[in-house]
Amino acid sequence: MKKLPVLDTVIKNLILSVDDESNDWNKEKQKLKDLIDCGAPIRRNWAINQIEKYCNSDKETVILDYGCGTGILNLLLMLKGYENVHGVDIVEKFNDNILHKLNFNKATFKLIKGNEKLPYDDESFDIITSSLVLEHVENIDHYYSEAARLLKPGGVCFFHFPHRLKPYDSHSRCWFVHYFPKPIRIVLWNIFARQDGQYLDEYLYLRTIYSHKKCASNYFKIVENRALDRIKGPAPVYYEGNMRLRNLVSRFANLNLIGNFTARILTLFLSADLFLRK
Repeated sequence: MKKLPVLDTVIKNLILSVDDESNDWNKEKQKLKDLIDCGAPIRRNWAINQIEKYCNSDKETVILDYGCGTGILNLLLMLKGYENVHGVDIVEKFNDNILHKLNFNKATFKLIKGNEKLPYDDESFDIITSSLVLEHVENIDHYYSEAARLLKPGGVCFFHFPHRLKPYDSHSRCWFVHYFPKPIRIVLWNIFARQDGQYLDEYLYLRTIYSHKKCASNYFKIVENRALDRIKGPAPVYYEGNMRLRNLVSRFANLNLIGNFTARILTLFLSADLFLRK
């Protein structure tokens, strides 16, 4: 059986070719849908599963990707039938011409400024999501307050991000360096990281999960880190790490008492999955 390509990568390459006039965009859209139907692996499957779980297959659900980057998650959701998907970011990485090319006419992308009010009315969204965004946000109080303002009653937020206690930082590709005080970590990043230490220090705002939960609790009644659910669940179809180890951790986490207790300790050192509800 032919190995299917990772769908996120296919979409990324298609975005890069958005100005190619030779593309038949109806065919490209159908190819993407066919890959979904055939079960092509998706890197962002965890985020999609969380969204689908809480929207109860209601394709009219209004979704905001709060820091959408290149917009790949947005397009994945649209291909699954969710047309009211909107994205914002402070950097224009998402070429929204792709929305018009693929006839996603209800979807939007808006460029925003960091500490300004987002260009939407109060209670505009059923679901607000972000992945690998909050570690770059300097003013998290503004971020959480805006999310609360924009969320409809009964709506939910899903925020996935690394934090201060996670030993490995994927941005610098270093272990433990961000544990050190600022002057020391900048020196260590300059030695071991692929990027300049000063740049990384201005680019990363790694806080503890406690800091995030404390800030979010000012605006949300329910604030939970559901990383344990991710650990207990099966490994994603596409997984870049050691699949055997990932499956072993999942089985161990589902053991009564000692497995569950150990898994809860482990979540303190893994990326957070904040679930928020007003």
